Amino acid sequence: MENTTVISAQLVDSGKFVPPAMVRRASPEFFTAFNTLPAFCRVRAVARPSSDSEISIEVWLPATGWNRRYLGVGNGSFGGSINYYRLGESLRTGYATSSTDTGHRGAPSESAWATNHPEKQADFDYRAVHETALTAKALIRAFYDSAPTRSYFSSCSNGGRQGLMEAERYPTDYDGIMAGAPATHFGFRTFVSGDLEAFQKRGGKIIIYQGQNDRPEANLSFFSSVRGRMGEETFGNFLQFYLLPGMGHCGSGDEPNDFGQWLRPGDTSQNSLFSALEEWVEKGVLPKGVIATKFAIDGDPRSAVVKRRRICPYPRAARWNHLGSDSDATNYVCPP
Repeated sequence: MENTTVISAQLVDSGKFVPPAMVRRASPEFFTAFNTLPAFCRVRAVARPSSDSEISIEVWLPATGWNRRYLGVGNGSFGGSINYYRLGESLRTGYATSSTDTGHRGAPSESAWATNHPEKQADFDYRAVHETALTAKALIRAFYDSAPTRSYFSSCSNGGRQGLMEAERYPTDYDGIMAGAPATHFGFRTFVSGDLEAFQKRGGKIIIYQGQNDRPEANLSFFSSVRGRMGEETFGNFLQFYLLPGMGHCGSGDEPNDFGQWLRPGDTSQNSLFSALEEWVEKGVLPKGVIATKFAIDGDPRSAVVKRRRICPYPRAARWNHLGSDSDATNYVCPP
């Protein structure tokens, strides 16, 4: 592979993976049951698209039970570490998956490339995500003797911004992108422009979500500007925005905040926006809303259900049908 060197390839037996010490402490929603993972091929690689860059990449390939899809996962904050939590949940649900440290460990200032090119750090961040997608797809073809049928990307915060930048700059990398709370105006040097025409024309689909308590104004403005530029019909056939009342950054809050941003076996398009995105990409089924859940312990579906809420694509809001309890999400509908 051009610019990329595989440094190790190892078969990890079922239940035997132990993650390295992680930079980011796990929140309650994160997948941490690494001892339950099935057997997989763990490939570690380094990409050097420039002389002073060093992008660490991991690609995990299920030994059995691959769902024939590829899922790239992004980074929160400024990146700087492999996202093992997301790799774990993706592998557990059958995906071949990948993550990158975006070319630095810890803060971006620790990267030689970023130090020498501070005005292009954001550009480099997305080049790293692109190089990771190229590497993962090449390894998938080599391991399974088959390309993935579909490719997806899912992440939140800076990872949400990574997803939008992938759609803009490298529109052939992914077929569907779930971008949570994209960090489009948080002090980064390069912002998302909204030039998504090439991605839309090749049939790509995007779902953006954000909590109402997470200062969503910048992304609502982004949504409106793209819709105004591309036209309602074209826009509505490839991009949706979901605004979740009472939710904070990527999750949390006292209102229903669990809706498929964390992957779990058995998810459906009724309770998972990611599953709805897959149906949209693969079957042409336009998502019409999702049921969000508030668990007693955030991110733990084994805990009690506190409440549920139907979330409609913005700017629509769910309406009670007056046929049952107003605390039951099934008694709400999204208007046409």
